[in-house]
Amino acid sequence: MLILEKVLERGEPWGVTALAAALDLPKARIHRHLTSLRESGFLSQDSATRAYEPGWRLVLLGQRISRRAELLTLARPVMTRLRDEIGQTIVLSQLTEHGVTVTEVIPGGSPIDVILSPGTQFGYNSVAQGKVALAFGSPDQVRTWSRLAPEQRTPGTIMDPERLRAHVASTRRQGWATAPEETFRGVNAIAAPVFTHGGDLICTLAVIASIHYLPDPPSPDVVDALTNAASALSEELGYRR
Repeated sequence: MLILEKVLERGEPWGVTALAAALDLPKARIHRHLTSLRESGFLSQDSATRAYEPGWRLVLLGQRISRRAELLTLARPVMTRLRDEIGQTIVLSQLTEHGVTVTEVIPGGSPIDVILSPGTQFGYNSVAQGKVALAFGSPDQVRTWSRLAPEQRTPGTIMDPERLRAHVASTRRQGWATAPEETFRGVNAIAAPVFTHGGDLICTLAVIASIHYLPDPPSPDVVDALTNAASALSEELGYRR
C-alpha cells in the first residue's frame, strides 16, 4: 500500500532505485513487491525505461472509489431528509460478494436509537437489505449471494431456503422488505432498493428502529417515506423508470 501511495504522489513513473530510496526500504524487497503488483495489474512497467506507473487495476479501483464517494455525497442529504421525516436511524448499505455492508448511518435521535457502525456486515438471509438484494440484484449477483452460507443472528432469522424465496418474491412485488427481529431482538428494519442510471441495483436504503417504533407491518407512511427517498436517490444517480 505504501508503494501504491508513493506511485500516485507524482505524475511520472518511478524507477526501483528511486522508489526504494523514497520509502527507505531495501531495493530487493521493493523489486519483489513491484513484480507482484505488476503481475496483478495494479502497476504497469514501461518496456523501454523499466519504470513503474499505475496499472489498469489501480485505475479501475480509483474509479470505483470515486463512484462510492459520489454515491455518499448524493445520499447524505436524502438520508437526512428521511431521518427528519420519520425520526429513526437511516442506513445506506452496499452489496458485496461477502455480505450486506453498512456504508453510511444517520442516527435517528429517538429515545431508543439503533446505531450500526459503518463496515458492519450481515448475511443476505438475515437482514431486510439482503432480501432487497436478492429481489432486485442481477442474475450473476444473486447466484453469488445464494452460494453464501446463511447466518443465524436471532431465533427469527430466516434459515429455510423456501421461506426466504417466498420473502424475496414478496419483496419484488411490493418494492421493499422488512425483517422484524430477524437481525437483532427487539429491532425491525425496512429496506428499499437504489438503482443506477442503467437500472442496476447499487445499494439499499433502510430504516432501522426498535420494533416499538417500527412495528411489523410498518406504517404505510413510513413505507412511503422510505420508498420515495430511495426513488429520489435513484433519480439523483440518473435512474429513470
